[in-house]
Amino acid sequence: MTSRSTAVVSLPTLTQTGATIALQAASLYALELGLPMSIAIVDAHTHLVSFTRQDAAKLSSIETAISMAMTSASNRLPTSALSDTQTPSPSLFASPQRLCTIPGGLPILSPTGALLGAIGCSTGTSMQGEDAAAAGRDAVLAFIKRETEDEERRIEEEREKVLRLWKEKEGEVESLKDELDYERYGTGKRRKTSSVGLGAGAGLNAGGAGPDTPPEEGEVGGFLEPSFVGEVRVGGF
Repeated sequence: MTSRSTAVVSLPTLTQTGATIALQAASLYALELGLPMSIAIVDAHTHLVSFTRQDAAKLSSIETAISMAMTSASNRLPTSALSDTQTPSPSLFASPQRLCTIPGGLPILSPTGALLGAIGCSTGTSMQGEDAAAAGRDAVLAFIKRETEDEERRIEEEREKVLRLWKEKEGEVESLKDELDYERYGTGKRRKTSSVGLGAGAGLNAGGAGPDTPPEEGEVGGFLEPSFVGEVRVGGF
């Protein structure tokens, strides 16, 4: 089987909603530390999606946070991992104006390993910046997980609805088939009866004999009655 080539591909990336979730979680973490930070979120294409400079955060932290996020997204690695590299890859210098190896930038990867974006948090120690970035990353990944579970649950509910509808229609078709078989060939099971009891002479054919087919359950109540020993006898005889 030959694979089909295409000229366009759709890649997952953070939306404004996802970036806002990460930004709020990282901001809350910084507030709990009592350490004002600049926080930047970029998408999978390294474009800035969301940014904030908390009150009293250093002015120099603005560019640092943005560079952290862009560097982390470009290399799919934490900036702390790049700072530990003794011999940097030439690819790290593709955008020297945005290259940052200061710890505090983290990539945001989907459960399947796809790059969704990155977050950079600047001000404080390297560990504090990276912990704030981790809080933002984990918050958006938890939201994505809930979204995925909700969508899977919705799809399963829709599937069950379709199956129930199919079974209902299948039963209707089977009932109709039985009715047609009974009317045409006298075979099959009748699902409906025109009456539940037989009056005098009812159910007899033109010659006065018994009916052409055996009576259905419920049609014999008019002239049969049960005996005390569980048998059936004709009333009055």
